[in-house]
Amino acid sequence: MKKNLPPGIALVTDNGSRMKNLFLLVAFVMLCFTGYGQSRSDKMYDHLSGHDGVTHFLFSKNMTDAFNINLGDDEDEKQVTGHLTKIRFMSYNPEKGNLSGDQFLGKAIDYLPKSVYKKYEDEESHNDDAEIWLMGKRDKYQECHVFIQNNNQNGLRFVVSFFGDFLVEDIEGLKKAGKEFSDE
Repeated sequence: MKKNLPPGIALVTDNGSRMKNLFLLVAFVMLCFTGYGQSRSDKMYDHLSGHDGVTHFLFSKNMTDAFNINLGDDEDEKQVTGHLTKIRFMSYNPEKGNLSGDQFLGKAIDYLPKSVYKKYEDEESHNDDAEIWLMGKRDKYQECHVFIQNNNQNGLRFVVSFFGDFLVEDIEGLKKAGKEFSDE
């Protein structure tokens, strides 16, 4: 007995076909969600860490609890406050890699979609050797990435990233903290 079904809908009666369709549906859903929980910046680290000349490491939540990131001078202390979940650090040595230092940082920055991440700019940042990209709104951020240049073409380049749900009261101080992480 055939049922009247709307056009485009077929009645599957074969158990093998049902299993095949179910498998295909599950496979499609899994493909759609692959990488869903990973931020674009995590993909940046994952992809670039496999290149020659790259060294990277991660401070997990347990390690970041040991950090107290103070910004500013002793008289005018400001802090990164909130829930810092991890800090990632990556250095690149152009003498050991296939890219120039500037190409490496450019490639790293390209992993950050400009619709989500915003470049921090002020009057002093044009002549600076560090570039900051933020994900969040106003003073509350989920990610802050400090890309550190080097005047020496063969010198090391650095990326320092802060993740969590935090407030930054002093962006210039955070840039300074990122530079201090990268001091040789």
